Amino acid sequence: MATYTILVITHVLLFAYWLGADWGVYVTARYVADPALATEERRRFLQAALRIDLLPRIAFTLLLPVGLQIAAFYGAWPIVGPLMTAVWLAALAWLGINVVAYRRIGTQLGERLGGIDQRVRIVLSPTLIATGTASVVVGTPTLPLFVALKLVVFGLMIVVGLVLRGIMRHWGMGFRKLATEGRSPEVDAMFLRTFGQARWIAYGMWGLSGTMAVLGVSRLV
Repeated sequence: MATYTILVITHVLLFAYWLGADWGVYVTARYVADPALATEERRRFLQAALRIDLLPRIAFTLLLPVGLQIAAFYGAWPIVGPLMTAVWLAALAWLGINVVAYRRIGTQLGERLGGIDQRVRIVLSPTLIATGTASVVVGTPTLPLFVALKLVVFGLMIVVGLVLRGIMRHWGMGFRKLATEGRSPEVDAMFLRTFGQARWIAYGMWGLSGTMAVLGVSRLV
């Protein structure tokens, strides 16, 4: 049971570090979008946000395998033994892709690995949602209700994260325009508009994370 206890503690810490650091990225991003600040100061806030973002990347990537392993110990997840080992190896590979892509931001390797990470998320999100939904609706696979719902919610969180990434890509274009054309009302409006969109999406992400916490604690059956 010592392994199970360690996994539970790790799961709680990953959840806390993901949510706390994600809030740090959000607060810092507000200053990136602030047209009252000088361009260089906004760029420094962007760099700070990118540095903080490493922790949410690591935590979010590890939440799934740790959570599934806990469910397996609890008897609520059918994949065990070599198959669970394969899940861990895939998750660690995904983690490595995320970390290297982060450390090589702005390079060709970073762009290529970022594209792989994007494709992993695009495949993983509907897989989790479909698995959880099938368990609830038709009973296959056979999972406790709280596990099935957590799979659905985690898949939705990945979808929300992908949408958020798509919106924030406009900031790279915005800073390139600031560097080549200087400040303009149009560029400032783009920063404010995208941050406004991202803010509501972030609220949705935090709402889903709260739902995950409730499901994990209540263990609905």
